Amino acid sequence: MSKLFKYLGDQLFSSFLSFFLPLFGIASLIFFIKLVSVTAVIPMDFKELLELYLFILPQILFFTLPIAFFAAAIGALHRLSFEYETIALFSLGIGPKRILAFFRQYATFLSLALLFLSLVLIPQAKQLYKGFIVYKKFQAKIDLKPSEFGHRFGNWYLFIEKKGPNGYENVALYNQKFQKHENFIIAKRAKIDNKQGLKLLLFSGHAYTYEPNRLKQIDFDTLILYDTSDKHIFQYKDSILYWKEALSNHRRAYDLTLFILFSLFPLVSLYFIVALGIHNPRYEKGGIFVKSLGVMALYFGISFAISKALGFWALAFAPIWFLLGLLYYNKKIAKRY
Repeated sequence: MSKLFKYLGDQLFSSFLSFFLPLFGIASLIFFIKLVSVTAVIPMDFKELLELYLFILPQILFFTLPIAFFAAAIGALHRLSFEYETIALFSLGIGPKRILAFFRQYATFLSLALLFLSLVLIPQAKQLYKGFIVYKKFQAKIDLKPSEFGHRFGNWYLFIEKKGPNGYENVALYNQKFQKHENFIIAKRAKIDNKQGLKLLLFSGHAYTYEPNRLKQIDFDTLILYDTSDKHIFQYKDSILYWKEALSNHRRAYDLTLFILFSLFPLVSLYFIVALGIHNPRYEKGGIFVKSLGVMALYFGISFAISKALGFWALAFAPIWFLLGLLYYNKKIAKRY
C-alpha cells in the first residue's frame, strides 16, 4: 500500500506542478501589473513593490492552489487510465476506494491550509497592504521638495524656496476658499510635525485675507496649520475582530462565506475528482478536461452567486455539492469497478 501511495503521489506531484506553476505565474503577473499602476499615484521603489507583492501572495495562493489541485488530480488519474494502469490496479484488487482514500488525505490537508490562508493570513495581509498604502500616501504628502510647484497641504497650495537644517525656509501658502475668502500666508521658516496628527508649523510670517475692497494682515511668530483632508483613519484588527464584523457587515459576511466555500472545494469535490479521472480509455477518449472546467466553473459560479444572495445560508451548498459528487461517483465508478 505504501508503494502504491508513493506511486500515486509521484503522479499527482508532477501533474500538480504542470498546472500550478503556469497559474501562479499568470496570477502573479496580473497582480504585479496592478501594483505597478499604484506607482502612478504613489512613488515607490522596487523593494517596496516586492513588499506589496508579498502582502497579496496569500490571495494568489488561495485562488490558484484549489484549481491546480483539482485539475492535477484529475489529470493524474486520466493519465493512469489512458495508459491502462488503473485497469492493472483494479486487477490486483486495488479498487477506487483505495485511490479515493489516497486523494482524501491530500484534499483534507489542502482544505485546512486554505482555511488558514483565508481566515488568518489574508485578513492580516489585506490590512498590511492597506496600511502600507496609507503610510506611503502620508509619506508622499510630507516629502516636500523645494522649488517645485504642485505641493498641497490639506486644502492649501504650498511652495517652498529651499530646505534648511531646521526645516523649510521661505514658505508660501495659498487658499482660495478658506472661510469664503482668498488667503495667502508667507513664513520665513516651516517644519512638518506628524505627532498627534499631521500639522505644518510656520514661524515668523504674515497671513493675508483678501475681502472685497479690503485686505487684512496678521503678523505671527508661530502659526499651526492642521491637515484635515484625511478623514479615514486606518485601524488594524486581528483576525477574530476582522471576521466578527461579518455579523453586521454584509460585505464582510459575503467574503467569509465565499472564503469558506472556496477552501472546502478540494474536499467536497473529492468524488468528482475520482469519477472524472478514472475512465475506460476504450470508450471515453476525450472531454475530460472540458468536464473538469465545467465542474469548477459550476462550483465557483454558484458559490459567488449564493454567497452574495444568501449570506451564511450559502454554506449549505458545500454538503449538497459533496452529495452530488457521491451520487455521480456511485453511478459512474462504484457500480462498474
